[in-house]
Amino acid sequence: MAEPQGILLRTDAVDDCWRRIGIRGDGSCPALAEHAHCRNCPTYAQAAATLLDAQGLDALLEELPDAASLAEDDRGESAARGSAQSCLVFRIGDEWLALPTAALGEVTAPAPVHSLPHRRDAAVLGLAAVRGNLLACLSLARLFDGGAAPADTHGNGSRFLILGQGRAAIALPVAEVSGIARVPQHAMQPLPATLARASARYTQALFADKDRTVGLLDAALVRQALTRSLA
Repeated sequence: MAEPQGILLRTDAVDDCWRRIGIRGDGSCPALAEHAHCRNCPTYAQAAATLLDAQGLDALLEELPDAASLAEDDRGESAARGSAQSCLVFRIGDEWLALPTAALGEVTAPAPVHSLPHRRDAAVLGLAAVRGNLLACLSLARLFDGGAAPADTHGNGSRFLILGQGRAAIALPVAEVSGIARVPQHAMQPLPATLARASARYTQALFADKDRTVGLLDAALVRQALTRSLA
């Protein structure tokens, strides 16, 4: 898979005081006596806003493909490969899910996630440095559960899925990655009306893989929802 370029942010104008004199530094910052933690400090909040907003993440949302183009990509991949769908199977909490490989840039080792103050959407975990580039990191589990925070969705998953490529790539922590499955079209099963999975509204079909039931996510719907979380 291609290496993502990430969100290219200039950080030379940001004073990362939290790394020098804050909680990640020598702890000598006099403001710690008042705020206790850098994340409560207005200086940290302003730096985060500069990284996330002033440097153009919101503007980058305009570069994200819409649902129609993602769906067209999925159809094109299926046509090129015949009747089988190539999917990456992974686990979030107790659910086994999959995304079309065409929607993913790569799978990487996890990286520390730096939380951002004053972000309204619980699905936004923060920023993570992936291969030297800062990527927005979002939780699929929180997205599915409407803001709930299962135990393994705080950015400390065993792997990061990189959704998309280039400047608009997004990091998604997952608990476990099983591998790539090629699923024949006839093996795709419709969702039962009684399906109670948290991810059901984003799932387009079910299939069996290694004696477990896997929900194939609709990449277009997932990307749309993540885009709304970042807005």
